[in-house]
Amino acid sequence: MRIWQVLEGGATVKLHSADVVGFLQILQRKGIAVEEVKFRDELTVEFRIEQRNVAWLQQLVRQRGEEMVILKRQGLFWGIQSLYKRPLLVGGIALYLLLTVFLPTRIFFFRVEGNEKIPANRILEIASQCGLEFGAQRRQLRSEKVKNSILEALPQLEWAGINTAGCVATISVRERQIISAPSEAGGVSSIIAVRDGVVDEVTVTNGSPVCKVGQVVKEGQILISGYTDCGISIRATRAKGEVYATTNHKFSAVLPTNWQLRGEQTVKKKKISIIIGKKRINFYQGSGILDANCVRMYAEHAITLPGGFVLPITVVTETWISNEQKADADSIGDQSGRLSQLAEHYLCNQMVAGTVLSRREEFEQTDDTLILNGEYACHEMIGREQSEEILKP
Repeated sequence: MRIWQVLEGGATVKLHSADVVGFLQILQRKGIAVEEVKFRDELTVEFRIEQRNVAWLQQLVRQRGEEMVILKRQGLFWGIQSLYKRPLLVGGIALYLLLTVFLPTRIFFFRVEGNEKIPANRILEIASQCGLEFGAQRRQLRSEKVKNSILEALPQLEWAGINTAGCVATISVRERQIISAPSEAGGVSSIIAVRDGVVDEVTVTNGSPVCKVGQVVKEGQILISGYTDCGISIRATRAKGEVYATTNHKFSAVLPTNWQLRGEQTVKKKKISIIIGKKRINFYQGSGILDANCVRMYAEHAITLPGGFVLPITVVTETWISNEQKADADSIGDQSGRLSQLAEHYLCNQMVAGTVLSRREEFEQTDDTLILNGEYACHEMIGREQSEEILKP
């Protein structure tokens, strides 16, 4: 079969005629090629004819008053013609061909590699300012320009490079290895008092003590000096040691007497909304104003493409939890004990090391509050290191 016949196509027909042989002889005299002839009976024959002769054959059959049925159409012509009956398939093929040609010329996905301390989003932000953004053309992308811009904006980077493969752009970076200089152990420092008190204990591991047990010291007074008199010379060093003293603290606190506790959970609802750019679309009804017994948990999830590109679309999930409210049944004595524990906890957190020795507390009750005024004697470490500046002539 000739190539042109394959491209043009043909048709397999069934002919009913009183003179089948005579009809075939007419086709032969007209020079019409007939192939695959099959006689089904004396009045019926099947054969294959080229597509360009189908119309002429149909006209001849009508003139002779005979009957013809097209059983099957073959060839590229009819294959393409049948696609018109399937628009979705044709549209899909056209879209596939378009994307096959268009997508490799654009950058849609980004990836950063080699970074440890610098966030990938920061590198992508700098690169987007130089044209490396969603949908950028590969031919217009100047990797040298983007590389220099990244290195200029991020001095922590030692090297940067950009490679593209298909729709993916990979930004490879190498961070500078910053070697921190060892801290100098030199210099002179002293241990000073950060609070007034009576010295209880002095421990010196370096330097010279200038206070003793039982001595009253003031805030800012030197307790351990970094200068040591060696007779013919004075040695300057960093003072080290611990000084404990008995100190006095005053503390005041206020506790409301009329308040409510959150009870068991009654209702839990989830509400979804989407933020596109600056516009928010809520998929729930209501004003969003919460009751006094309702708690809202808010979470945002940005939609991110592979490679770290963040789309301007954010999914917001809000969980509204309603709880029962019940009044506080604590007595005044329980509330006083709570305030006292709060005062001790606060004082212990203010001290580097130490404990509360004794306390003197007074409580005052008003219409809706309970006020604590207390004075506390504490055993704590009051020594802090302070560097001293050496002036050279």
